[in-house]
Order: sequence, then C-alpha cells, then structure tokens
Amino acid sequence: MRSWPRAVTRLPDGRREVYPSRERAPKRRAPDFGPGLNVSVPISFGLPLVVVGIALIAAAVTSGAIVFWITGVIAGVGGILLFATGKRL
Repeated sequence: MRSWPRAVTRLPDGRREVYPSRERAPKRRAPDFGPGLNVSVPISFGLPLVVVGIALIAAAVTSGAIVFWITGVIAGVGGILLFATGKRL
C-alpha cells in the first residue's frame, strides 16, 4: 500500500514537464500593431471608412438609391475627418 501524499521528485534536465507550471511560462502580452508599424487608432479606423464611403458612393451611382448616397457621404466624410486627426503613421 502506498502512502499519499508522496514527495514530488524533480525531473532530469533533459526532460520537460507535461504540464509546466505557470511560474515557468513567459508572460503573454496583449496583441497590438507592434512598434514597427506605429499606426494610430484614428488612421486605422478612418482609412477603412473612406474606402467604405467610396464603395457606397459607387453603389449609389449605379443604383441611384438615396440611402447609398447618404451613408456613403457620411462614411466618407467621417473617415476623412478621422484620418486627418491621426498623429502618427
């Protein structure tokens, strides 16, 4: 009959732990754009809004729907304003 709890022995240097302890794991950082790109938030949201605005205006030209004109102009102007306020690129 075994006596529990028994002492935990250390693994040899050549072997790894099956479930490594949390203290041994490196700390994970939150995902970001990284220091190399240096893209600001207004630019990262403004540029796609400009592209969506252009696409909506193009859809308005082909279909003639007033909803596409209104949303395209709002998205385009909003994207240009956000893009213009960006400080870094």
